[in-house]
Amino acid sequence: MKKEINNTMETSEGFAPASCGNVAVGYDILGMAFKGVGDQVTLTRRRDEALVITAIESKDSLPKEIDKNICSAVIAHALEELHLSIGFDIAIRKGIALSSGMGGSAASAVAALRALSGFLIEPFTNEELASLALHGETMASGEPHGDNIAPAVYGGITLVRSIDPLKIIPLPIPKGLYAVVVHPQIPIETKGARALLKKEIPLFMHVKQSANIASFIAALYTSDFSLIGDALADLLIEPQRKHLIPGFDTIKKEVLALGALGMSISGSGPSVFALTESQELAEKISQRMISLFSKEGIEADGWVSMVGEE
Repeated sequence: MKKEINNTMETSEGFAPASCGNVAVGYDILGMAFKGVGDQVTLTRRRDEALVITAIESKDSLPKEIDKNICSAVIAHALEELHLSIGFDIAIRKGIALSSGMGGSAASAVAALRALSGFLIEPFTNEELASLALHGETMASGEPHGDNIAPAVYGGITLVRSIDPLKIIPLPIPKGLYAVVVHPQIPIETKGARALLKKEIPLFMHVKQSANIASFIAALYTSDFSLIGDALADLLIEPQRKHLIPGFDTIKKEVLALGALGMSISGSGPSVFALTESQELAEKISQRMISLFSKEGIEADGWVSMVGEE
């Protein structure tokens, strides 16, 4: 890709939402964006070619070293790839907690690149932005995976068909589909959560899970809420990770009893998500999840979002 700097620009802001990787049935290939929480990056042009992190607003401690902070590292990587020479003061507002399972590294990368895109005469396409953002996911987890990058760029629910080359398919969203995400304040580091997983699975389990993901995608195209509920079952990853989240089985049982279409772990956790057919039910489930985590002695935050908005 060839890009040129717009020399009239002095400052640009970029935002990217939190997201749910895997969406239960599609490990590393399905992702879903959440409205209402995300990361914001502001770039202000410098008179030299340096990259300097001037401000970080975050509940967590983030590095200010350019090669260690995802926002600055993806900007440096993009400028190198594009053969562009420009310097920025970088201000970061981190709305997504670290190690939360809400796509924080993807949001940081995408927000930074959206801000950089504002300085280009021809802005990044979604495909270009997503491809460059993979550098941040490689930093965070040790390997590139696009299940959070894709929804952070496109919104809604997305399917990553391949990583090399990167091919993303935005999926249709049934009208009235709501998502609940609750973040219990316990850390689960992505690299460690990925290392837990078995490298091989029985063929019959692969067949069952393939049927679930195919049915889930079919249900999105046909707006079949009943089928969404039947298909939203993770037979492979959730059983290997749920022990990391105190009270998970009890919470899931109650959430399904309340009428959720399904519930599972958001990304590598500890955040959990549920899908519902109404905002009212989503709000009720969010409060119940927070209450149940409180009984485990764990503070939690919750958000409710209609699925499908960019």
